[in-house]
Amino acid sequence: MRSREFGAFLLRIVTGFIFFAHGWVKWQRGLEAAADSFATMGLPGWLAYIVTIVELVGGWAMMLGLGTRLMAAAFAIIMTGAIVTVKADAGLLGNGRETGYEFNLALLAMSMYLWLNGSQLWSLDTVIGRLRG
Repeated sequence: MRSREFGAFLLRIVTGFIFFAHGWVKWQRGLEAAADSFATMGLPGWLAYIVTIVELVGGWAMMLGLGTRLMAAAFAIIMTGAIVTVKADAGLLGNGRETGYEFNLALLAMSMYLWLNGSQLWSLDTVIGRLRG
């Protein structure tokens, strides 16, 4: 097993788990509460429903290696939106009142890597590809 493939696998598992966990928190608090939170940040409330579902379903799919590139693209869009619309004013490390966007930037970089390169090691995408042909 090559170290690059194993590294991409670890990145896929960690990225998927983090996004799933964030979606789970929104789900546990309630989607209406998440929508209210989004609205408080100046975002449309309905967007919370989409983000939560993408984080929950996409997180599991990514951990399983199913549609990794597609899920990574969706995560990259979410992180770009979070940085630009919510976090940018606080700066990279925060301003004392708000956290910065360093964590979001790291998740964006992780998502971009997986979007561009994928992760085939121990993935359902690989299994499905072998079954098809």
